[in-house]
Amino acid sequence: MSYDVVALVGRFPDERAIVHALEGVDPELLLHWHADTNLLQIRDRAGHLLATIEPGQRVEHPDEVVRLLDPDIVAGLPETFWWVEVRARPDGQGREVAHRFGDGLALRLGGAVWTSGTADFDLWKESEHPAVERAADRSVLVAQDRRVVPFSSWVGDAIATHTGQKMLQVLTPSTARLTYGMRTFLAGPLGRWVVRGQDGDHFDGLTGLAVRWDDVHGFLPDQEPSGLHWAVGKPGAEPVRGFLTDFPETTGTQVVVDVSVLHQDPLVPRVGQAAQVVAEHLAKAAPRAWGPHEPTLRAWDREQMVAFAHRRKPRACVLYLSGPQGRGHPFSGQIRLSWRGSQVLEQVSVVVGFQDEDAITPEVFPVLVEALASAGLVEALRVLRIPGRVDVTYVPVWAGPAIPVGLAIGPERLRRIGVGPARSGPIAGTLVGGGEHRAVWYPVLRDAASPLRALDLVQRQTAHMAAVSRR
Repeated sequence: MSYDVVALVGRFPDERAIVHALEGVDPELLLHWHADTNLLQIRDRAGHLLATIEPGQRVEHPDEVVRLLDPDIVAGLPETFWWVEVRARPDGQGREVAHRFGDGLALRLGGAVWTSGTADFDLWKESEHPAVERAADRSVLVAQDRRVVPFSSWVGDAIATHTGQKMLQVLTPSTARLTYGMRTFLAGPLGRWVVRGQDGDHFDGLTGLAVRWDDVHGFLPDQEPSGLHWAVGKPGAEPVRGFLTDFPETTGTQVVVDVSVLHQDPLVPRVGQAAQVVAEHLAKAAPRAWGPHEPTLRAWDREQMVAFAHRRKPRACVLYLSGPQGRGHPFSGQIRLSWRGSQVLEQVSVVVGFQDEDAITPEVFPVLVEALASAGLVEALRVLRIPGRVDVTYVPVWAGPAIPVGLAIGPERLRRIGVGPARSGPIAGTLVGGGEHRAVWYPVLRDAASPLRALDLVQRQTAHMAAVSRR
């Protein structure tokens, strides 16, 4: 289902409040639990599903609400409030029920209501999952008619329900933007961003290639891109008109920092510290909120993050983070935690938005590596630069290639390899830090005159590091 209603309410939305709000819509409607979940479904007397209600989430900081919904919607709300989201059947009856329910809940508990676009994609078919617009044999389609499309709990649950079985495809209008978390997933092998253009046709939001619906695979192009030089042998494969248009003048530069950390003692609340160091050095502000999905509504608290990871053990989990509104540079990111026996591997990815590429100087990166190394928070690090929006969201046009800025290895890996071999590769490494906390920074751009040259240097440096690690 693709019509979304969010009620932001000032008091806790318990079952009594939900029942009263629904009675105000139509006393003939029925509430049911969705399978073994805590989702409530609204059905008519004939059993037809009209909408699904997610339990209220406590909002500890309003910044994410402003970022994802509307800057003015939080006006008049108390310091702490609740986010109640409803996904409705995208027809007239479903939209009316969801809208009237949200209005009734806000009237009883105090608050405001936000609604998505009409979500009139003409693709909906009722499925077993409340977030799925349509299902194919090997994929499921989730439609989102929103200004900013996050990696929501609905999307996460759709993925978990079909783990290892189906690809997740997300359909949006051409006016929508993706968060970093959503774009990261859809850029992987199990995702696809499908965009409905102004003419009603569909294209891949990352490649620009036209796609068509297939009952087996869902939306797919006639020829799937594969490899760096795929387009050389496919001269007829061109993106749809407008995909290669220049970004507007307001477009800036995004810097992506990926850090891997291996925690020897998972009971020590160090999870999230590397992300905080990256944000403070590059964005000039600490993370404000976190959560197991977007919106990130929980106040930044590393001890709570560790406790959450332990409750998930031994399953891997992904946590999302966001920065404060109006302070420093905009940023967001994610943290993937996976267990390796008694150790925890933390993979951090933070993206920071700048007005232009000159807004951040190369000297900041070895300083960042030294700070991470001194705190024992880096095994390996990679920095990329990408043309993109300052607010670190993503539109369905070609922005340009991701250009490697630099690489780094941490103290533990440097001890295993040795200083000599570590500095003898294609990129001259710079030692940072001292004593047991020394690390090596490899400044790719200093030696690269073009994006392809930079990519080639990174590949050769990575191969060199792998070779000396095996000796």
